[in-house]
Amino acid sequence: MLKVHKNVLILIAGIIWFTASIILSTRAISWIELMTSTQLVIGIIAALLLSIIKIYFIFKKLTLNNIKRIQSFTQANISIWEFHIMKDKLLIVLMIIIGIGLRSAPFIPKYVLFPIYLGIGLAMLYSAILYIVALRKV
Repeated sequence: MLKVHKNVLILIAGIIWFTASIILSTRAISWIELMTSTQLVIGIIAALLLSIIKIYFIFKKLTLNNIKRIQSFTQANISIWEFHIMKDKLLIVLMIIIGIGLRSAPFIPKYVLFPIYLGIGLAMLYSAILYIVALRKV
Protein backbone atom coordinates (compact mmCIF):
# COMPACT_ATOMS: atom_id res chain seq x y z
CA MET A 1 0.00 0.00 0.00
CA LEU A 2 1.32 3.44 -0.93
CA LYS A 3 2.51 5.43 2.06
CA VAL A 4 3.37 9.12 2.18
CA HIS A 5 4.53 11.76 4.67
CA LYS A 6 1.70 13.32 6.68
CA ASN A 7 2.16 16.68 4.91
CA VAL A 8 1.65 14.94 1.57
CA LEU A 9 -1.45 13.31 3.03
CA ILE A 10 -2.82 16.74 3.95
CA LEU A 11 -2.04 17.92 0.42
CA ILE A 12 -3.82 14.91 -1.10
CA ALA A 13 -6.89 15.56 1.05
CA GLY A 14 -6.87 19.23 0.00
CA ILE A 15 -6.59 18.30 -3.68
CA ILE A 16 -9.45 15.82 -3.39
CA TRP A 17 -11.71 18.39 -1.68
CA PHE A 18 -10.70 21.05 -4.24
CA THR A 19 -11.42 18.70 -7.14
CA ALA A 20 -14.83 17.78 -5.72
CA SER A 21 -15.65 21.47 -5.23
CA ILE A 22 -14.78 22.21 -8.85
CA ILE A 23 -16.87 19.26 -10.10
CA LEU A 24 -19.94 20.33 -8.10
CA SER A 25 -19.59 24.04 -8.92
CA THR A 26 -19.03 23.38 -12.62
CA ARG A 27 -22.10 21.18 -12.77
CA ALA A 28 -24.14 23.91 -11.06
CA ILE A 29 -22.81 26.56 -13.43
CA SER A 30 -23.78 24.39 -16.41
CA TRP A 31 -27.42 24.69 -15.32
CA ILE A 32 -27.44 28.52 -15.40
CA GLU A 33 -28.68 28.59 -19.00
CA LEU A 34 -31.78 26.64 -17.90
CA MET A 35 -32.72 29.26 -15.31
CA THR A 36 -34.49 32.60 -15.40
CA SER A 37 -32.67 35.62 -13.99
CA THR A 38 -34.89 35.52 -10.88
CA GLN A 39 -34.13 31.83 -10.33
CA LEU A 40 -30.43 32.58 -10.75
CA VAL A 41 -30.40 35.39 -8.18
CA ILE A 42 -32.41 33.36 -5.67
CA GLY A 43 -30.21 30.34 -6.41
CA ILE A 44 -26.98 32.26 -5.78
CA ILE A 45 -28.30 33.69 -2.50
CA ALA A 46 -29.50 30.22 -1.41
CA ALA A 47 -26.13 28.70 -2.41
CA LEU A 48 -24.22 31.25 -0.35
CA LEU A 49 -26.46 30.65 2.66
CA LEU A 50 -26.16 26.88 2.27
CA SER A 51 -22.39 27.09 1.97
CA ILE A 52 -22.15 29.18 5.16
CA ILE A 53 -24.36 26.68 7.01
CA LYS A 54 -22.39 23.66 5.70
CA ILE A 55 -19.08 25.32 6.60
CA TYR A 56 -20.16 26.37 10.08
CA PHE A 57 -21.96 23.19 11.13
CA ILE A 58 -20.09 20.45 9.24
CA PHE A 59 -17.09 21.06 7.01
CA LYS A 60 -14.99 23.39 9.18
CA LYS A 61 -15.08 21.07 12.19
CA LEU A 62 -14.62 17.94 10.05
CA THR A 63 -11.66 19.43 8.18
CA LEU A 64 -9.88 20.87 11.23
CA ASN A 65 -10.33 17.60 13.14
CA ASN A 66 -8.99 15.70 10.16
CA ILE A 67 -5.95 17.97 9.87
CA LYS A 68 -5.22 17.58 13.61
CA ARG A 69 -5.61 13.81 13.35
CA ILE A 70 -3.21 13.60 10.39
CA GLN A 71 -0.68 15.91 12.07
CA SER A 72 -0.79 13.75 15.20
CA PHE A 73 0.47 10.66 13.35
CA THR A 74 3.86 9.60 14.68
CA GLN A 75 4.80 7.25 11.85
CA ALA A 76 7.17 8.58 9.20
CA ASN A 77 4.84 7.53 6.40
CA ILE A 78 1.08 6.95 6.43
CA SER A 79 -1.17 5.06 4.02
CA ILE A 80 -2.83 7.36 1.50
CA TRP A 81 -6.18 5.89 2.59
CA GLU A 82 -5.77 7.38 6.08
CA PHE A 83 -6.76 10.93 5.17
CA HIS A 84 -10.31 10.30 6.47
CA ILE A 85 -11.70 8.05 9.17
CA MET A 86 -14.18 5.36 8.12
CA LYS A 87 -17.21 7.39 9.26
CA ASP A 88 -16.19 10.28 7.00
CA LYS A 89 -15.54 7.93 4.09
CA LEU A 90 -19.05 6.51 4.47
CA LEU A 91 -20.49 10.03 4.65
CA ILE A 92 -18.68 10.97 1.44
CA VAL A 93 -19.99 7.88 -0.37
CA LEU A 94 -23.50 8.63 0.89
CA MET A 95 -23.25 12.23 -0.34
CA ILE A 96 -22.12 11.05 -3.77
CA ILE A 97 -25.01 8.57 -4.00
CA ILE A 98 -27.53 11.22 -2.92
CA GLY A 99 -26.06 13.70 -5.42
CA ILE A 100 -26.34 11.22 -8.28
CA GLY A 101 -29.89 10.38 -7.23
CA LEU A 102 -30.95 14.03 -7.06
CA ARG A 103 -29.31 14.86 -10.37
CA SER A 104 -30.90 11.83 -12.05
CA ALA A 105 -34.40 12.45 -10.71
CA PRO A 106 -36.42 13.84 -13.65
CA PHE A 107 -38.92 15.54 -11.33
CA ILE A 108 -36.33 17.79 -9.61
CA PRO A 109 -35.73 20.94 -11.66
CA LYS A 110 -32.18 22.15 -12.10
CA TYR A 111 -32.97 25.51 -10.49
CA VAL A 112 -33.61 23.55 -7.28
CA LEU A 113 -30.34 21.60 -7.61
CA PHE A 114 -28.30 24.67 -8.54
CA PRO A 115 -28.02 26.14 -5.00
CA ILE A 116 -27.41 22.70 -3.49
CA TYR A 117 -24.54 21.86 -5.83
CA LEU A 118 -23.03 25.36 -5.78
CA GLY A 119 -23.44 25.73 -2.00
CA ILE A 120 -21.79 22.41 -1.23
CA GLY A 121 -19.13 23.11 -3.87
CA LEU A 122 -18.27 26.43 -2.20
CA ALA A 123 -18.20 24.82 1.25
CA MET A 124 -15.86 22.12 -0.07
CA LEU A 125 -13.64 24.82 -1.58
CA TYR A 126 -13.40 26.39 1.88
CA SER A 127 -12.30 23.02 3.30
CA ALA A 128 -9.71 22.63 0.55
CA ILE A 129 -8.33 26.05 1.48
CA LEU A 130 -8.11 24.97 5.14
CA TYR A 131 -5.95 22.00 4.10
CA ILE A 132 -3.63 24.25 2.08
CA VAL A 133 -3.40 26.78 4.94
CA ALA A 134 -2.47 23.92 7.28
CA LEU A 135 0.38 23.01 4.93
CA ARG A 136 1.65 26.58 4.82
CA LYS A 137 1.84 26.63 8.63
CA VAL A 138 4.13 23.60 8.67
